[in-house]
Amino acid sequence: MRYLDPACRGLLLVVFLWSATSKLRSGRSLREFASSLSTMRLVGVRHAGLVAVSVAGAEAVVVALLAVPPLRAVGFLAAGALLSLLTGGVALVLRRGEAAPCRCFGSSPVPLGRRHLIRNVLLVGVVLVGLLAQTGQPALAGSLVAGAAGALVGLLVAELDEIVQLFAPIAPQRKETS
Repeated sequence: MRYLDPACRGLLLVVFLWSATSKLRSGRSLREFASSLSTMRLVGVRHAGLVAVSVAGAEAVVVALLAVPPLRAVGFLAAGALLSLLTGGVALVLRRGEAAPCRCFGSSPVPLGRRHLIRNVLLVGVVLVGLLAQTGQPALAGSLVAGAAGALVGLLVAELDEIVQLFAPIAPQRKETS
C-alpha cells in the first residue's frame, strides 16, 4: 500500500507532462488544441485560445504540484479537479454525437470515443487512490521502482490512441478496375 502513492504520482506526472507539453511545444500545437475545443463545441471560437492556454497551464501546474513533496496532496486534488472537468467535456461531446478529434496528447486524428471517457474516469480513480495512499515515507528504492512503473503506465495511457491503432484490424484495400 505504501508504494501506491509514488506509483500514482509517476503515472499522473507523465500523463499531465505529456499532455501539457503536446499543447505548449509550439504555437501551432496550441492553436490546433484551441481549434479542437471549438470544433467540439465546448467553447466558442472567440474564447478557445484562452481556454486552451488555461488548460495547458493547469496541466503544467499539476505537474509542478505533484513534483514538490509538501504540495503532493494539493497536486492530487488539482489533478482530480482538472480531470473531472475534462471528463465532463468528453462526456458532453460523446452525448452530442460529435466526431471531432481531441488534441489531448498531440495531433491525433482519432475522434473522441468511449475509450477516452473510460481512460479519464480511470485516471480520476488513480487520483483518488493516490490521495488515500499518502501514508508516510516509503523506502527510497521502492519509491523509485513504483514511480517508474507508474510512469511507464502513464506513457501507455498517453499513447493510447496510437496503441489502439497499432492493433486495429487493417481495412482491406480496394482493387481498382480498369
